Amino acid sequence: MLCAMTGEPVPGAVAPVGGERPWTDADSALWHTARLLAAVESGTIPDEGVRTLFPLHEGEVAIAQGSYTLDSMRAIGDGSYQRSGAFAFGTGTLGLALTAGTLAANASHNNAARAQAAADAQVVWRPDHGGILTVTNLGFWIVTSTGTFWWDWGSVDLMQVVAFNTVVLQGRSERGPVTWRVYSYWAELLFVLWARARHPGHPQLAGRGWLPDRWEAWAAQVGHPLPALP
Repeated sequence: MLCAMTGEPVPGAVAPVGGERPWTDADSALWHTARLLAAVESGTIPDEGVRTLFPLHEGEVAIAQGSYTLDSMRAIGDGSYQRSGAFAFGTGTLGLALTAGTLAANASHNNAARAQAAADAQVVWRPDHGGILTVTNLGFWIVTSTGTFWWDWGSVDLMQVVAFNTVVLQGRSERGPVTWRVYSYWAELLFVLWARARHPGHPQLAGRGWLPDRWEAWAAQVGHPLPALP
C-alpha cells in the first residue's frame, strides 16, 4: 500500500483478506495522521517534503496537502420575495376564463416564491466551496478558485471530528464568524494539530475519539498497526 503523500509503501502494509474492505487512501491519511501526531508530541516538526505554490510564513512547514470540500452553516436569504401582481381583465366567457387563469397562476407563483424565500431564510448546512487544503505546523491554507486564504490556529475557536474525514469548525474570518463542515482526507490531521495547539484537553484528543470506532483494531488486523500514540 502506498503512502498518500510520498507514494512510498506504508510500513507493514499487506493486502486485506477474505471479505475485508480494501485499505484506501483515506485510511492511509488517517494512519499518517497518527504518525505525525506522535512526531509532534515528541517535539519534532515533521517535514514531509510538501511543496506549495504560495509562500509560507517564517518557521512554517507544510505537513500534508490534499483536496477538500466544505459546507457552511448559513442562510441565503432574509425571507423576502418579489410578489407577482400581474392582472388581466377580460369580458365574456373567454375573457373571464383568462382572468381566472391569470389569478390562479399569480397565486401559484406567489405561493412558490413565498415557500422558497422561507426555505432560503433557514440557517442550515449549504454547499459552499472546495479546493486544495494544506495543513502546516502553524495552521492551514485553503486555495480556491477565488484566492488563497490563511487560517492560523488562533482564529479557530471550536473543532470536532463528526465522521470519518469530516470535521466541523467555528472560526473568525475577516468577514465575520463562520461555521464550516470540512471534508478531506486530512480532516483528522487538521483537528489533532489544532487541538494540540489550542485545546489539549479536548475530549476527542485526550480520549483518541478522533479515530473511527474500532478502526485501530481493524487497521492492525489488515497489516497497518498504528504507530505509538501519545
